[in-house]
Amino acid sequence: MSAGRSREKQVQLSDLIIDTRGSEAVLLLRTITGPYVYSNTVTVAEDENGDVARLTVCNLEDNMIDAIVAEGSIVAVKQPCWNELVDGGYHIRVDHPSDLVLLEPGDALVPSKWRKKEKVDQSRDATQWKKEGDMMFLKKRFRKALVFYDYGLAKLLKSPDQVCEIDLHRKRCGVNIVLMRLDDATKDLANAISVHAASTPSLSSTELSNSSIIEVWLRNNSTEDPLQISSNIPRALKELAARIKFDLGISQPTPDYNFPLISSYVGPLTLHVDAANYIYETEIKRTASHGRGVFAKRALKVGELICAEKAFALPGYFMQDRSSDCLLYSLGDETAAPRPGAWLFKELVQKLRWNPSIRKDFFELDDGGYWKENGWDIAEGEDIPVDVFRIEHIRRLNCFSVPTRSADLLSQAPNFNPELRNGFWVHASYINHSCLPNSVRTFIGDIRFTRATRDIEAGEEITNQYISPDIDIDERQEKYRSAWGFDCDCELCVVDGGIPKDVRKERKRLFEELKAMVMRLSEKGTTITSIKKIARALRELEELYTSSKEGQSDAYATLPRLALVHPTLYLTEAWRSVKNVDKTIDYAFKLLRNFGIFAKVEGSRFEIVSNSGMVNIETVRALKYLSEAYTSKGEEQLATQCIDLAQTWFTVITGSEVGAEEFFREK
Repeated sequence: MSAGRSREKQVQLSDLIIDTRGSEAVLLLRTITGPYVYSNTVTVAEDENGDVARLTVCNLEDNMIDAIVAEGSIVAVKQPCWNELVDGGYHIRVDHPSDLVLLEPGDALVPSKWRKKEKVDQSRDATQWKKEGDMMFLKKRFRKALVFYDYGLAKLLKSPDQVCEIDLHRKRCGVNIVLMRLDDATKDLANAISVHAASTPSLSSTELSNSSIIEVWLRNNSTEDPLQISSNIPRALKELAARIKFDLGISQPTPDYNFPLISSYVGPLTLHVDAANYIYETEIKRTASHGRGVFAKRALKVGELICAEKAFALPGYFMQDRSSDCLLYSLGDETAAPRPGAWLFKELVQKLRWNPSIRKDFFELDDGGYWKENGWDIAEGEDIPVDVFRIEHIRRLNCFSVPTRSADLLSQAPNFNPELRNGFWVHASYINHSCLPNSVRTFIGDIRFTRATRDIEAGEEITNQYISPDIDIDERQEKYRSAWGFDCDCELCVVDGGIPKDVRKERKRLFEELKAMVMRLSEKGTTITSIKKIARALRELEELYTSSKEGQSDAYATLPRLALVHPTLYLTEAWRSVKNVDKTIDYAFKLLRNFGIFAKVEGSRFEIVSNSGMVNIETVRALKYLSEAYTSKGEEQLATQCIDLAQTWFTVITGSEVGAEEFFREK
């Protein structure tokens, strides 16, 4: 907001109407109490006439330690109106952070009776202000640290000190990175580097003394450094440059990653990985019926890395820290997102608010038609508005549930249901769902990896399973519809949808009975009698997947049979536990087949004939069991082929080969 905005557009509390916003209206308020900061910032404020109101500011990067709207703050509220409180009464509620502008006490827009010149201790020099800023940083009062660093830089205008100037810009850069203000951090670091170059005889006449050139390099999304900037700056500046470039997104043309090193960096307190994006072999194009999608630019083999991408946003809150509990309540449809979604929303709002340069890619994502209905045309060169409701629509349709490492999920106890973070990856958001996917997504820290579950042709669309498909077609389509607004039209859904409803209902009934039987018998311990009882029940369920009409082809001849997976897995492991090698082999093949993966053995050759793409931990275990069985029969060549493929699939479902040796060593 400019100080020259016409006062004719300013309004008072008495002018406001309930739930009606004037598009050009601006309300000036002065807070008269300290803020209460929790999910919102709540305070009491007065207007020029002395009328008082409760002011509620939503979606603000605020905390009690470093409050933004402190007592005595003067704020301008754009498009104000009265909103009704749930428990009665009214307040001024600000939803969009950009609709609240903090004014300096000496700003020309501030009423004269509130106006005062800020007193700054003129006796302190730049070094002293730097120390004050450092103290605020240690106290986590980051915004106050920025103010003190600014005072220091102002002092240097009269008494230049290039060493101190470099240090102040460097420290400002670090604080802005903490606050996710990458645009400001980029400018700070460009200034630090240019001052360093100007004060270094060997660099003073080079392009490194031009801050705009440095800023272009920091934003070029490339590992290339033709001016040799990194090699000509101090280590502290070099490390900040790397952090900014990685956070803004570096791309590399090859899928080369040091997975053991990346994995070793990541833990509950460390999600940030300095790794470049690899999206070189994919492109975004229109699909026939599902909007935009990601397509392979070349043929890919099973296990190949299709793309890798650093998170646009991945909150790093402590999973066990209950003080970070919060919900995101949607006023539109009266639904609530739990803590992971709420924290992601908050981080997205702040990152987009402070970084206009990265808004375009985010706001091009699907928002379910929100902006088309509620937005307006943005002029060329105009900043895209940070509409928090639009952000939430995009978050819901495009975010991912994320473990710290996908490999960690393999070692968790059965039925353990950990809270997963929600993260956001822009390029990966264009990957559409299929129950029969050709890829799997995995995570190591804030890097998302996508690998091929089967061979993929050049030009073929890349697909993931958003969630594992339910056995019942109606139930799974309802989940897709309610969460993402689409019906899946993959081959499996088409076939399942064409099965008579009474047959589908009977399948589900038998599945539930069989599942309950497996659980009861498992509790009593595995016996040959219990195994045979489950096998008989399984055959009855299998009959509901084959056509009973003579001459009619089997609709599931090449497709998964989802209701058969759970009991087949039980029987595979049960026969293995009683050391019946032939039965273990038989049911391991059936388990693969029920996932839509058809394998055969000819002589000493193991071969996958057809692959639906449903590669998961159970299919890896099926191959592991086959390898064990063939080893016990002395068929080492078959055993080796099975374990080699199992290791490839392990890499697919975890993202890397890290942990494979321990997994396959387990009994």
